[in-house]
Amino acid sequence: MAGLKNKLKQLSSQKSEISKIRRKGENEYKKAKSLSRKYSSSLKSTQKRIETFKQSADDINELLSQKIAQMESVQRLKSAAQEKLGLEIQNKEQIENEIDFADTADEKQGFEYSLNSILSTIDQIKNEIKQRTSMEKKCSQAISEIEKKKNSVTKTIKKNIESKPELTKLAKNTQKKLDSVSKKFESVKKRELSVITQLSKVKSAIPKAKPKTRKVKAKSKTRKVKAKPKRKITKSKTRKVKAKPKKARR
Repeated sequence: MAGLKNKLKQLSSQKSEISKIRRKGENEYKKAKSLSRKYSSSLKSTQKRIETFKQSADDINELLSQKIAQMESVQRLKSAAQEKLGLEIQNKEQIENEIDFADTADEKQGFEYSLNSILSTIDQIKNEIKQRTSMEKKCSQAISEIEKKKNSVTKTIKKNIESKPELTKLAKNTQKKLDSVSKKFESVKKRELSVITQLSKVKSAIPKAKPKTRKVKAKSKTRKVKAKPKRKITKSKTRKVKAKPKKARR
């Protein structure tokens, strides 16, 4: 009996100590888990941003290529128009010279008709060059804006790529820490459960003292029950009616 009580005391002390260790391990586990999730989430977010911005960079490059091709086309058309303008100006000057040396009025009139046609063409070409110049300017501005956007996206990608190795290292280290803390925590929980089981067995093995209330109950059972007082019967109900004396016959 004394041995069981000592064992009970010893196990109770062990349970108290191991419960403290378990609570401390649980707090460490929660902190390690939170930190591991934080860096793991940051790493995933960084990788996702890199992929998103890379896709954005591809779209920007495609748009940039389109705008550059458009501007090159406008520049070619503008250059062709300028060459054509130069030729028409030469024709104009030649016709003007021929008008001055025309022999007849009809010949002069023919040259003037040709000159008017050339002047009309020159005006059309100048108008075309003006439009091409305006389109070229718009394309140039668009290309400049796209290139700024491309540089910004490129810097963002570079920044995220540079941060990735450090985040990867932190994520791995915190995961290792979590695995280590988790194993210790699980081990402590098993030890605590083992002590609780042993403690329960020891408690069951110790005979329970009989409660004092049983003797009181026993006395109450042997105690004589007082007889209930009989109800008094009222005289009015139980009183016998005396018979009247018979009269003597004469």
